Amino acid sequence: MKNYTEYYKQMGNLLYSIASIDGSIAGKEWKELRRMVREELVPKEKHNDEFGTDAAFAVEFQFDLLEGNDVGSTEAFDEVSEYLKHNGPLLPVEDKNRLLDGATKVAASFHSISKAEKALLEKLKLILGS
Repeated sequence: MKNYTEYYKQMGNLLYSIASIDGSIAGKEWKELRRMVREELVPKEKHNDEFGTDAAFAVEFQFDLLEGNDVGSTEAFDEVSEYLKHNGPLLPVEDKNRLLDGATKVAASFHSISKAEKALLEKLKLILGS
């Protein structure tokens, strides 16, 4: 059985790594993240964390935690890579697609996808086998 809280935590790491790769996080990237969590993830998620909160909110929590601790993009992405190395083969295609789609939406939310964001998205595709 998938650990939903860990999956969403790693999604938070991924989205943070994309948003922060250029050295700062734009307000539009935060706005897109919140929109995605509330409109796309929460309505579909049926699992709660140990506090009774929808598990999908772990995306926002993790993103906020990383930003508050000024974690680097590479460090966040490395954690996602490690998670996917061990859990990726067990994830349904829908979950893998959700990760790639979310990362692409955050990357595209501020102007267009930068070279650095595109390179990170390509790395993610390789890891996911997409």
